[in-house]
Amino acid sequence: MKRLTRLVSMALLVSARRRLTAEDLATHFGISLRTVYRDVAALEEAGFPVVGTAGDGYTLPATAQARPLAFDPEEAEALVLAARVLEGAAGDLGTPLRSALAKLEASLPAEAVRRLKDHRRAVAIPDGVQASFGPLGLLLDAIHHRRVVHIRYAGLARGADTERDVEPIGLVRLGAWWLVSAYCRLRGDLRAFRSDRIRDAALTGQTFEPRDGMTIDDIVRRERRAGDAPQT
Repeated sequence: MKRLTRLVSMALLVSARRRLTAEDLATHFGISLRTVYRDVAALEEAGFPVVGTAGDGYTLPATAQARPLAFDPEEAEALVLAARVLEGAAGDLGTPLRSALAKLEASLPAEAVRRLKDHRRAVAIPDGVQASFGPLGLLLDAIHHRRVVHIRYAGLARGADTERDVEPIGLVRLGAWWLVSAYCRLRGDLRAFRSDRIRDAALTGQTFEPRDGMTIDDIVRRERRAGDAPQT
């Protein structure tokens, strides 16, 4: 990565997160700590309002005003194409996805808007090309707020639907499917559910606390050892 590109990326990264240490930045960009210090100094000299130290981490002050991002036509088209591909299978994420696209297009310059009009004429994505991914919006909300979800699940091993309360931990992309990593109260253990096989899902009104040894990393390690999704 060229230094100018890295400096811009570093500025955006610091703007988007609360606080990043020099070690965080070195790991993210694959550079040495000495290079991080030089890059941060260059940003400060250029007037970017980064504050902090290597040990405490770098951040953007709450009073700082970052300039809005501007997408070039190629970037805008790439985002719109990705969103259109996902939209047909997004389930309850479809509405916020369409809203986000509308906001994106409203902020674009005229050249980018013309390119997107040409894109829609030139790129056809028929309805029904993909199966639904299931209630991803509800599940993401439950993950973020640690909410218990009651699901009706079409299991593979038993060939019948089961109902259970789960504590969603995270989402894992495995091949063509999204797996919902969760603690299953019915089985009393970690499980991974294919989101497209969740027939119904509803919040129970309960919340849960993190369980020791039951994190998204634990799920991923189990998946790697098993080499396949658990049959629930």
